[in-house]
This record gives sequence, C-alpha cells and structure tokens, in this order.
Amino acid sequence: MKAIWSILFLSVLAMFESECGPVKKFSYSQDCENRKFRDSLIVRYVDSGAEKLPYYYNNPAWGSYLDSVISICPNVASAYQLKAVPAIKNGEYSKAYRLDEKAAELDSPQYVSYLGFLKCIFTKDYTGAIIDFNRAIKIIPGGAEMDHSFYFYLGICYLELGKYRDAEANFNKDIFSQNRGDSTGDIHFNSLLYMGITKSENNELDSAEIYLKKCLHIYKQLPEANYYLAFIYKKKKEANLEKNYLEIAQKSILGGYSMNEGNLYYVNYPRQITLYEVNKQLSVIEW
Repeated sequence: MKAIWSILFLSVLAMFESECGPVKKFSYSQDCENRKFRDSLIVRYVDSGAEKLPYYYNNPAWGSYLDSVISICPNVASAYQLKAVPAIKNGEYSKAYRLDEKAAELDSPQYVSYLGFLKCIFTKDYTGAIIDFNRAIKIIPGGAEMDHSFYFYLGICYLELGKYRDAEANFNKDIFSQNRGDSTGDIHFNSLLYMGITKSENNELDSAEIYLKKCLHIYKQLPEANYYLAFIYKKKKEANLEKNYLEIAQKSILGGYSMNEGNLYYVNYPRQITLYEVNKQLSVIEW
C-alpha cells in the first residue's frame, strides 16, 4: 500500500513539473514565512490541482496535493484543514481532529472556531467546543462560523449539557448579534428554534411557544419547529393542536424540508428529527 501511495505522490508531482515546472526546494526560513509564497502554494496545488480532480475531495489523490504543500512549507494552516475534509466527511474524526488542531495551532484566528464547530456539530463534544468557542470569542469578538455567531454554538452546547440558563444567555447574545437590538431585524430561524427548545426544556412553555411561532413565521415548513411546538401543546394537553403540528412536521419532511444547514448531508444537528419520530408520536395520538 505504501508503494502505491508513493507512486501516486510522485505521479502528482510529475504532472505539476510538466504543467507548472519542477518543484523547487525552498528554504523554510526564507520562503515559508512569506504569506504570498504560502498563498502561491495553495493556488498551485489546490486551486489548480486538487480542486480540479474528478470527485473533488472524494478522489484518493486529494491528500497528495495537500501533502505537496506541507512538504514544502509545513506552516500552511489551510493545507491541514483541507487535508482533513475527506476524513470529516467519512467519519474519521480522530484523524480529522489531528489535522484541524494543527491548523488551529498555526492560525488560531482562522481555525479555532472551525474546530469548535466540528466538536459541537459532528462529534458532540460539547465541553470541548465550549473551550474552543470561548477562545474564538477572545480572538475575534463578534465572529461567526458557518453562518452562525459563536454564541449560537455555545447555546447549543449548553442546551445539550442541560445548562438551560447558560444556553438561554448565549442564544440571547446570538439573537442580539443578528438584529443589533432592533426587534424588527432578521433573525435566523434556527436561532429561534433552539431558543424555543431551550425554553421548553426549562418548562417555560408560554415563552417556548412564542419563540417557536416566531420561527415558523419565518419558515413555516421547518419540521423541527412544528415538532417541538407539538410537544408544547402535548404538555398543555391540547391534543388537537399537538396533532396538527405533528402532521405539518410529517408533511414537511416528506416534502423535503429541513433545517437548511450546510452539513446536514453528513451529520445530524442536535435535536434534529426524523420521519420515524414524527410518525411514532402521531401513532400514539391516533391510538
């Protein structure tokens, strides 16, 4: 197997020697501290190489292109992060973490929040994610990762750890960061969804109902919002409303609606639901 990968690696280099000229041996101290030079390696081996591969990061040669960058300059943070992508998609989280931790070590402002995102959403290491996002807030106050503020992920972490007051405090910060204190400003529906779930878990049913209805005002087909609102009505012993929202959740899932997060194809988000769960709750009511 090592021989096969060695041949593959040499083939990749040979291809670049023919297309871009031979790979020069550079002095790390002279060249790798130069940001423009490091960026040029990404252009050469990623933009003009790895990203041109059939099947993109699913191609077995993907990692070889990143290895080429690392072999020339081992301080290119993005090379480690990009090399980790196939491992994340394939569920090889231990391998991915080693690479992403190296990326965060080399460029904390760019990658420490991404590492927290992986822990929060992919491996459900909520305690570890809290540490990473608190670091990220100190480095980039008001920063965001994958279309959400750092506070959004902190809220999810505390929610899943059963620390509802801490979760609520962070979701409030997340919502404030979106509307800047203007109650008429746009809020991401999943921020309202998770706040509603948090309120429900804390048995603040009226408040939970308000947040989930605000969420549905923005995205009425969101399965999770309908499902958790149904649970509010179950606790309130309003069976007709419970059934109504479960049926909407069922219809929405069958219609292909989802939480609309970019990584849903690879991982379930906390509190994400399935058709099985909805059908099970409906069967209990109908029985």
